[in-house]
Parts: sequence; C-alpha cells; structure tokens
Amino acid sequence: ATLRLAPCAPRRRDAGRRRARTRATSPWAVGRAERACGDVQGVAVIDANGARGTIATGAPFLDHMIDQLTAHAQLGVHCVLTRRGVTCEEARDAGGVSDEEAFRCAGAALGAALRETLGDGRGAGERAKARFAAPLDEAYATCGIELYGERGLETFALAPYGKPGTAGRASIGTYPTALTETFWRALAEEAGVSVRLVKERGDNAHHIVESTFKAFARGVRAAMDAAEGIDVYAGAAASEETRRSAIQRSTKETSIDVKLDLDASRDDVEGSKISTGIVALDGLFTAIQREAGVALNIAATGDLWIDDHHTAEDVSIAVGQALNKALGTKKGCNRMGSAMSTEGEATVECVMDLSNRPYLGYGLELESDKVGDLSVEMVEHMFMSLTFNGQMTVHLVEHARGADEAEVATAAAKAFGKCLRQCAAIDPRRAGSVASSKGTLSV
Repeated sequence: ATLRLAPCAPRRRDAGRRRARTRATSPWAVGRAERACGDVQGVAVIDANGARGTIATGAPFLDHMIDQLTAHAQLGVHCVLTRRGVTCEEARDAGGVSDEEAFRCAGAALGAALRETLGDGRGAGERAKARFAAPLDEAYATCGIELYGERGLETFALAPYGKPGTAGRASIGTYPTALTETFWRALAEEAGVSVRLVKERGDNAHHIVESTFKAFARGVRAAMDAAEGIDVYAGAAASEETRRSAIQRSTKETSIDVKLDLDASRDDVEGSKISTGIVALDGLFTAIQREAGVALNIAATGDLWIDDHHTAEDVSIAVGQALNKALGTKKGCNRMGSAMSTEGEATVECVMDLSNRPYLGYGLELESDKVGDLSVEMVEHMFMSLTFNGQMTVHLVEHARGADEAEVATAAAKAFGKCLRQCAAIDPRRAGSVASSKGTLSV
C-alpha cells in the first residue's frame, strides 16, 4: 500500500497557525495533518505548547510509545486512526486489522504534522540538529536528528529485538516489532527530517523500542532548543524544592560525613572539600563535583590498614544516598542526559536517567591492579554504589583508551558529573511536573 494525501481542513490549520503566532515565546506552529494508507485514515496534531490529546491507533503499545513525545519532547500530541471505517479508541486493541497500513499511516500523519510545527527552518537549519542517547535499564538507544535535513530515515538499527546473536522478539504483546521501522520511515519522510536511530545496548524488546522513542523525543526537543538558542542545561531556573542533603554513616569499618547542595552558590561549589584518605578516590569525586557544578563535602575515615574496599564502598553509598535525597521528587528536572568527556587521550560517554530504576551498564575495561592508590575493581564499585543508591540508570561507554587507566577512570567521572548536571537542571517549561509518561517516578 502506498500513502495518498488526504486534504486537511484549511480553517482548522490556519486557526492553529494564528494561535501559534500569538505565543510570543515560541516560534513553532500548531501542526495538523491527515493521511490515508489503504483502508486506514489518520489525523494528527502537534502543538509545541499544548497538552496531550487523544492517542488511539488501535495498537496500545504504539499509543504508549507515541505518548513519549508528550513526556520527553514536551509536545502536545493528538493522533487518531480509523481502520476500515471504525475509529480507534485509547487502550483498545484493533485486533491486528490493517496493522501495516496503520503503522505507516500513524507515522505519516505525525510526520506531516511535525513538518507543519517546525515550519521552513529559515535561519535555523544549520543549528537545528542534535544527538541524544536515552536509556531504559539495560538498553539504550541513540538518535541523531537534523530537523531540516530532508533525507528521511538514514539509519535504522534496532534488531534483534532481544539479545544480540538471537532472532529477537517478533512481537511485544500484540505489537509487531518489524513494523517499528515502518512507522519511523513514514514519520521521517513526511517530517522532512534526517534521522539515525541505533540500539547501542539492549536485551529486552520492550526496553529497546521504548528507549528509541525516548531518544527520538529528546533529540527532537534538543534540536528545537538548538534552533532557538536555548540551553536547558544552563541551570538558571530554580527548583521548587530545596535540593540539599546531609548523610552521616558510621560503622566499625568507616565514619563518613557527606553534605551535598545541588543549587549551591559559586563560592560554595568552589569551596567543596573532599577527603577520604584515598588520593585517587578524592580525585574521582572531585571530578564529578566540579563537572556537576554542585557543592560536595566529604569527610571520611576508614580501615585503610586492611584495604581500600570498605572506605571506597561506604563513601560511594553515602554520596549516592545524598544525591537521591537532594533530588527529592525530581519535579521539573530534565531527568535524562548524555555527555562525553576526555582526560588526556581517553574519551568516555555517560548516559544517565534519574529514573528510580537502578542499573549500571559498565563499559570501562580496566585491567591493571591499581588506579593510583585505588584498587582497580573499586572504580566499578564506586560507580555501582553511586548509581544504585542514587536510584538512577547509568551507562558508561569507553570510546577511546587513554595513556593509562587513570585517564579512563577520570574521563568517566567527568562524564558522570557533566551528565548529572544535565539531568538535575530544572527546565521551567515542565512547570514542576515529572518527566514521565507515568506522571511520577516515585512508584
């Protein structure tokens, strides 16, 4: 089946554009489009400043994926299909009727609406691009996007929808995984964008697909922000909550006092003091603190006459707990981020989600006995303790080896800190809401 265009209602579309022009804070129009494919018709509306509409394609899992555009791209999305004369309803499965045409039609209608929302990009074409990596537990996907690239879906590499080396899942519930590409190809072509979607890691089909939709949603918003010259990571917006914490931890093995302020003054940030008795560990936490732009004070003593394990582990646990406590409900936070950092010849990427779903994908290959005066296995243990007690999902990816393993570990710490700054920064457009299609991260 091939797509044929259905006429849009001119007055509705013109009214949408008039409304958009009255919004002085946004250059984006309200996009509305209708498309037909075979015996399926679809209508889509995208409003860069609007609320979620109805999303009903007859494939509930696809509805859930499209909803990621609302939660993560902050777009008001409406998308309703009619299959063989029957209008689809939310949370109602159409039983596989005309699935291929439906996926193509949904992608085409949303893409056409997105093209209207984005406009012609005059003066913003070169800036309007982004790369975003979005994780979901063990999986993470990357999206590279140029809003006015006009090359469609350049790369699509999600298969297998399961563990590498296997055939992967053919379906997620009643959702046929093979039609994921059908949807994206139609959307990218109609939207006039250039898109590259790649599974970087992942064993779970649900996670693979959802992380891809999240990566696209975040990538679209990042590219739109780039076109407007907006830096949501600048940290200028204030949180509605007081984001500071203190953790004291004392056992027969260690005594630890941690104080953390996510929104500290420059003087307090620069005045941070970190003392654990392990020089290399001090260096890694200092790298995190500086890149994150937070005030972090650590005073720790431990049974270093035995070895460094208890001290490194307990300090990392306490800092993770302090992070989780200071972040609170995470209302207004960007929540997700991805960042590259270098140290010497080493380059490491961190992908992070303040998800309340602890997972560490550790990709550093450290083989020596020590990193400075820190046992090499404690580098991974430090990141694991931070991640699990901080209630976050983190992937560390080594892109280039350093002259020594201290460079790799430091690059990882810097990337972690830079990523934390992105995730914890407040986006005022979220109006204190949580960046989740569930509406909460606390359950």
